[in-house]
Amino acid sequence: MEKIKIIEIFDSIEGEGSLIGYPVTFIRLEGCNLRCSWCDTKYSYDTENYKLLSLSEIMLLIKEFSNKRVCLTGGEPFYNKGFRVLFEEILKENYFLIVETNGTLFDSIIKELWDNYKNKIHLVCSPKPFSDFYINEKLIPYIKELKFIVDEFLKIENILDVLDNFKTDLSLILQPESNRQDMFEKARKLQKELLLKNNLEFRIIPQVHKIFNID
Repeated sequence: MEKIKIIEIFDSIEGEGSLIGYPVTFIRLEGCNLRCSWCDTKYSYDTENYKLLSLSEIMLLIKEFSNKRVCLTGGEPFYNKGFRVLFEEILKENYFLIVETNGTLFDSIIKELWDNYKNKIHLVCSPKPFSDFYINEKLIPYIKELKFIVDEFLKIENILDVLDNFKTDLSLILQPESNRQDMFEKARKLQKELLLKNNLEFRIIPQVHKIFNID
């Protein structure tokens, strides 16, 4: 197969969401279909700053670390042509696989492998205002965590509209944009309102890796 566009592969901790603190190997894939104004990984798209690596080269790099978890991130991992083969190979190597997506795209490889690996797949969806909080309906059954970035655009109506599409229990996260104090205060207000009016319990979780300047 063709080589895969990779921005970086590195050893760190999960800095966001419900799995925060676990040791994770991150594979940042090149490319994205959105252009969010506050994106903190713009270097992963609109760039020639990527490496072309074969699947075997990528797996060798992963195995240099002792981490049991691997995260496919971006950019938008589904946008990268190498996503499909990476997704399958990482699961076959018995890793717990985290996928961080904006939710707009889908690949049938998830459906094909779900029955065999559903306990090893943690799909985190962060719907964006820059796509009108759209989530691809084919992706919805496989999402285990919804992470809403609390920015100037997010409204409680956006959250409720998204949740209307889900019938299963999910980890529900509010993440203050760029760890801003004003966005934490907004997140706290949303948290209270969602609990009081809709009986929905959200966790507010900042980006811990930014607090401690961790890659």
